Amino acid sequence: MKFLVLFLLVPLTELYVLIEVGSVIGGLTTVLLVVGTAILGASLMRSQGLLTMQKAQAALASGEAPQQAMLEGVMIFIGGLFLLVPGFITDILGLLFLIPPIRHRLASQFLKHRTSSRYYHRQNIYEGDWQEKTDKGDLKVTKSIEIIEGEIVSGSADKKQS
Repeated sequence: MKFLVLFLLVPLTELYVLIEVGSVIGGLTTVLLVVGTAILGASLMRSQGLLTMQKAQAALASGEAPQQAMLEGVMIFIGGLFLLVPGFITDILGLLFLIPPIRHRLASQFLKHRTSSRYYHRQNIYEGDWQEKTDKGDLKVTKSIEIIEGEIVSGSADKKQS
């Protein structure tokens, strides 16, 4: 539902802004400005993408995970796409993604939030209780405070049902 609203709202807003800007600076100037930002976006995407790829290669060469550079590469791609879409609102968003200090800050904040979120730390942790029978046949509840990390692998029972 949110995607549908964005799918309708963004083009209508862009169209409104284009009409308003065109009425102030003229239709031809508006079209040239939109085409110019698309060309600028393509060239910035190429140059910034190459620099980010070099950063990722340097991180890999030093034995580090290139997650910052990879995320910045995705942001460069999205920024370039925004600049290729006709409109001033998407152009502003695209330029924000292509300006290195802003992109670096956004990527750092995203990675910081991702690694500090409760979900991220708990996604592979399972805690639980179990019951054991004593030698006398009584049930004894044992509570575990240990953290067990694991992976669930489907067995052959799933294959027999198909």
